[in-house]
Amino acid sequence: MEHARQVHDKYYETADTALARVPLAVAFQNKTGVPKVYGAAGLASVWILLVFFNIGAPLLVNLVGFGYAAYATVGAIESPGKEDDTQWLAYWVVFGLFNVAEYFAGFLLYWFPFYYVAKLAFLVWLMLPATRGAERLYHTGVRPIMLNIANRRAPAPAAATAAPAAANGPTSSSTATTNLKSE
Repeated sequence: MEHARQVHDKYYETADTALARVPLAVAFQNKTGVPKVYGAAGLASVWILLVFFNIGAPLLVNLVGFGYAAYATVGAIESPGKEDDTQWLAYWVVFGLFNVAEYFAGFLLYWFPFYYVAKLAFLVWLMLPATRGAERLYHTGVRPIMLNIANRRAPAPAAATAAPAAANGPTSSSTATTNLKSE
């Protein structure tokens, strides 16, 4: 039981410190006398229950997907480091592709029970700094596909095409290539 109390206290202190920077949470605590951590936990619980029972779930899940991500992206833009910029750029690419796929498959996804709970969990996984899911998915899925597409559109090296091009004479067409930066 003592271990559970230590874990509770650790997370409580972390959440309390984070919520101390949110004026609305501080005002809530001052007006009601309820600790801001418990208010946030109650709000999160209601939010999750509404998603679980599919009451306004598309809106609530997309608010998480857009709202928090937009807030964190602005913070990343304003920070001096590049590390968080990469995470949020990868997030927006993956999130955009996911929403396009969801748009076309939405009529099928509607029939899956707890789809919005799974989508919420997926979006949280994409966003969390501990998992860096968006970067992981970008580097293992999106980037290889985009590089493959770019390589198919790229012209052959100049040495290999010089002889056939000279034999055919000059052409007036130009080839546009996509250059994805390799890491």
